[in-house]
Amino acid sequence: MNRTRVVVADDHAVLREGLRILINSQPDMLVVAEAGTGPDAVERIRETSARVLCLDLSMPGWGATTTIERVHAVSPRTRVLVLTMHDDPAYVRTAITAGASGYILKTTPTATLLSAIRGVAAGNRVIDAPLSAILDEAPPVAPGGQAVLSRREREVLELLTRGHTHQEIADRLFVSVKTVETYRARVREKTGLKTRADFVRYGLDAGMLMPPDGAAPPEVEG
Repeated sequence: MNRTRVVVADDHAVLREGLRILINSQPDMLVVAEAGTGPDAVERIRETSARVLCLDLSMPGWGATTTIERVHAVSPRTRVLVLTMHDDPAYVRTAITAGASGYILKTTPTATLLSAIRGVAAGNRVIDAPLSAILDEAPPVAPGGQAVLSRREREVLELLTRGHTHQEIADRLFVSVKTVETYRARVREKTGLKTRADFVRYGLDAGMLMPPDGAAPPEVEG
């Protein structure tokens, strides 16, 4: 039997090891490489031409969108299965629009994960069941994978991801603090982002900011 070749990409070594043991226990699939960063994941795919890449959404090096796009550039036949803790619709839509074939939560049962790997390997789109309803209700995204925001909403979002306070944003854009809060509320409604970490991660994945190597992402007001 030809086994489906899989690359596991996650910045936590313990999780990679667990996935490798689980996947290699199956007679029809085999982990052929592991990666701890986005660039490493692309290189492992380039080297192995694996059929499936199990990709953590929050990887060092590049945002998930860039990683997915570059994987397809070096190996068009590879199918990307995102494995993450993020259940916000903005992340799901961004990953799928970038070219991911599947999106599974890390809390999913192992049998469901294995089924998802087989599904994307067969050319199917697989989305964790709890997320399907979220996608049906979520706002649309633009072709680039981001929620459809006005110019001013995007400006406020970018400044928030860079750690500016509401007052600083108001001063910079020559508007009131209340207006900034209104724009932030609109961004939350359109993207599904809820916490300060969500805003920062969205900014990183969308390429709005890129912290220096080893630096912690900035925080925004809650």
